[in-house]
Amino acid sequence: MEMTDRIRFHFDPRCPWAWQTSKWMRDVAARRGLDIDWRLFSLAVINAAEGEANPLHDPDAKGTPALRTLALVQKEAGSEAVGRLYETMGTRLHERKEAPTGETLSGALEDAGLDPGIVARALDDPSTVDIVMRDHDAVVTEVGAFGVPTIVLESSGRGIFGPVLTRPPATEELADQLWDHVRWLIDAEGFYELKRERDRGPGE
Repeated sequence: MEMTDRIRFHFDPRCPWAWQTSKWMRDVAARRGLDIDWRLFSLAVINAAEGEANPLHDPDAKGTPALRTLALVQKEAGSEAVGRLYETMGTRLHERKEAPTGETLSGALEDAGLDPGIVARALDDPSTVDIVMRDHDAVVTEVGAFGVPTIVLESSGRGIFGPVLTRPPATEELADQLWDHVRWLIDAEGFYELKRERDRGPGE
């Protein structure tokens, strides 16, 4: 079954589960011709206590430099560049287990063919907070997102949390089958939730 869907894939770059799902999604998209619009989401914001200051305003808060760097790339170069940076950033953070430092982010920018100075510029640009919050608030409002990965089909406006994967499926056939099932569930009228307990960590 050939799909031509445009998909919004919301992620927080520090989430190892979203990273595993993104690898599967890239693999399927390459064969199915899916158009992925890479969008942001802040786990720190969604988990903040009521009345707590927005952690995106704190350049030292966990995850803030990465998200605001991605936001400036979105502003200046668009979704495709965000996807490229997420791939190089995720490779460093989740595959190589590099610390989420400015050096790591600058290296990921270079790997993606982007200016490593974007990290500093992003943290100096208050509009990057607004960009992250725009993506974050939109998916919370539209589909009730509470975490990542969250996938939204633009054709229907419906979304789903997940799938949460320890690693991408082992074969192309299994990967494509999973996409067919997930897509069906996103559009299934009356479907609400499906979950089981985790028995391993991301990448295991």
